[in-house]
Amino acid sequence: MFNRVIYLLSRPWAFIPMVLFILMPSAKVSSALESGAEFLRIGSDARASSMGGAYTAAANDVSAIHYNPAGLAAVNGAELGLSHAKWLMDGSYNFVGLAMPVKNARGMVMGLGITRLSSGDIEGRSADRNASGGFGAYDQSVSLSLAKRMGRNGFGMTAKYIESSIAGIKARSVAADLGYTRAFTGRGAGTIAGSPVSLALAVHNLGAPMKYIDQEDPLPLTLSAGLMIGVLPGVNLALDASRLVHDGETSFSIGSEYVALPGLSLRSGYLAETGASSLGQGGGFNAGVGIMLMDARLDYAVTPFGELGAPQRISFKKKF
Repeated sequence: MFNRVIYLLSRPWAFIPMVLFILMPSAKVSSALESGAEFLRIGSDARASSMGGAYTAAANDVSAIHYNPAGLAAVNGAELGLSHAKWLMDGSYNFVGLAMPVKNARGMVMGLGITRLSSGDIEGRSADRNASGGFGAYDQSVSLSLAKRMGRNGFGMTAKYIESSIAGIKARSVAADLGYTRAFTGRGAGTIAGSPVSLALAVHNLGAPMKYIDQEDPLPLTLSAGLMIGVLPGVNLALDASRLVHDGETSFSIGSEYVALPGLSLRSGYLAETGASSLGQGGGFNAGVGIMLMDARLDYAVTPFGELGAPQRISFKKKF
């Protein structure tokens, strides 16, 4: 019966109502506020950012901890990932992740990720607008992921602890991410079963609201659907649609990756995103490059934010 359920869910027609739910316009629930803890939406990987964030179906390494836990099922050995970005307003964003197969559990992979956004020193102002010293602020999360490969299907789940601090006042919460991937027949690279086409679904930030004193904000609950296509050998195309549930906003992204030379990849992407949510990923065109050598990969991406600047990301991954 379990195998039958997996088979039915993996059929292409099963994705149609799920995708329609993501794309369906809806009014904001009157009692819902805009999401808090927006740092959870910041891209953690340079490769993903250079592809416009179209990474729900493309995630197949340690970075899947952040984008789609089901993508961890493609990891076949221990892998370390490090990422750094000089963020907006003199802030810095860092991610450290580790993924490895579970011994004596065929097709199962475990991942651990730590994310931290430091905002640096913020100048304080009194009621009369005079300087009154400064204070610090940070946001961080610790994630534990588990993924399982079953044929061409991948299933994943992440549990995470979230903490935010402003001037010593902290808010905490716990949340979960769920993911699913399905690889289709064919030969290619970049998907769980070596297929040139894969579909994926992910739900992010299912959890309790963040509460600062009397202010309570829901987590940025996000539903995502992605498609990854191996157009030609060495050429991948990715498409994503994401729905911010509480904010009532939908974003679309498209990304491409071209292996120009052995060990050298060129990437570009476009993210169509509106409203305050655009600060999470960076709307518009994105670009980047990747270099692979001796089971290690170095990725670079630049993400334009208009007048706010263009944060640059750098990621390093190493297989052991």
